[in-house]
Amino acid sequence: MTVGHGSLVRPDVDVVRRARRSAFLLPAVVLGLGVPRMVLTGEYAGLHGDLAWTVLVTVAVLTAVVPLLAPLVPALERRAADAARVHVALHAHTDPGPWLRERADLAARRLVRLHWVGRLMPVLPIVLLVQADWDRPGATPAAVVVVAGYAALQSWHRRQTLAAARWVADPAGPWRDAPPTPWWEPWLGGRRMLALAGLYTVTVVVVVLATSG
Repeated sequence: MTVGHGSLVRPDVDVVRRARRSAFLLPAVVLGLGVPRMVLTGEYAGLHGDLAWTVLVTVAVLTAVVPLLAPLVPALERRAADAARVHVALHAHTDPGPWLRERADLAARRLVRLHWVGRLMPVLPIVLLVQADWDRPGATPAAVVVVAGYAALQSWHRRQTLAAARWVADPAGPWRDAPPTPWWEPWLGGRRMLALAGLYTVTVVVVVLATSG
């Protein structure tokens, strides 16, 4: 299988810098969805109370470490720059250059395999709203933030998936062989992922039944 054609267009420095700063979106999402979840349910990652708050803050801090350290560590800086160029290339549908073409091809293919994640996102806020303790202070504003946050996240994921699908269908750059598929990649989606999800669900049900009563 071969892929690709198009012109080589390097993203300018400002675009790359903006893409690097997008790495801080992850800790923002962790806090933006985790805090209202705590307000609604008092639970995070299966934990409650002060321990749950500690875990939430720890996760947010850890996700912010890499983008904070990137300007100070050359290897992280190069990795962030390459990731930014791939991100810009996928969305602008431009050739990221010979060293990053395979990485862009792989990223696009795996994003397409993970398209099913977007279908789950509307379910997540519904689950939280069902679990919510509406007598808790700030529950209603927290519910609004949760619904709006997941809606924005779903919209973002859809844009990523559409850009990736366009790349897979018509990759930018010269014609080239498609990168090989590692054994684990097909498990990211399709029937194999459904099988894993089904196995996980059955396991959870069995454990709950075995430990109840």
